[in-house]
Amino acid sequence: MINKTLLFAGASAAGVSVSEEQAELIDKFSDMVAEANSRFNLTSILSPDDFTEKHVLDSLSALPLIPENATLCDIGAGAGFPSVPIAIMRPNVTVTALDSTAKKTAFIASVATSLSLQNINTLTGRAEERTHERESFSVVTARAVAPLPVLAELALPLVKPGGVFIAYKTPGEKDLSQKTLSLLGATPPSRVPYTLPSGDKRELLVFKKTTNTDADFPRPFGKIKKSPLV
Repeated sequence: MINKTLLFAGASAAGVSVSEEQAELIDKFSDMVAEANSRFNLTSILSPDDFTEKHVLDSLSALPLIPENATLCDIGAGAGFPSVPIAIMRPNVTVTALDSTAKKTAFIASVATSLSLQNINTLTGRAEERTHERESFSVVTARAVAPLPVLAELALPLVKPGGVFIAYKTPGEKDLSQKTLSLLGATPPSRVPYTLPSGDKRELLVFKKTTNTDADFPRPFGKIKKSPLV
């Protein structure tokens, strides 16, 4: 169960309007997360206030940056953040939830069916192995997945030129070098700061994809982790 009063107030402060119907869908989603969490670990954040703030409102912070009719891939989707809240709020955005754990993508698929979310689908696999989806999304998101040098190499190859990669981060992430950005086909990110109702500081790093990613990237995950780009 979510705190709907907190949801409406927090979303309004972020410039996002949530309808009663959307709030009800998000509330049902929170119940599904709690039920599934009793069977396998999805999240340690389950209290109504914390779930509403740290999962839902945090996920919705990127909504103003997502164009109408976008094709969006959420890598490392986990329990469905930010993919499910975005799909609920933006029915004209086609959302693909990508995760390497089959139990998690199966859970998100069950949520989409139960809530009649026709704009969300799932992919099971690692981002660096999704060659068929290379440069096919107008927006890629990632939240609580990996350090930025690793994350950028996983995400930017999936973004088509003209699209954006949105990384949910806490303040303080170092910039990537111009050489790395050139290899991945992106410009230095714009930083969009925001504050959660509790006062916790967050920021969105928004990378614009300007050219195709070099064909040598992404590398196998072992190499990415061992020698991350800087």
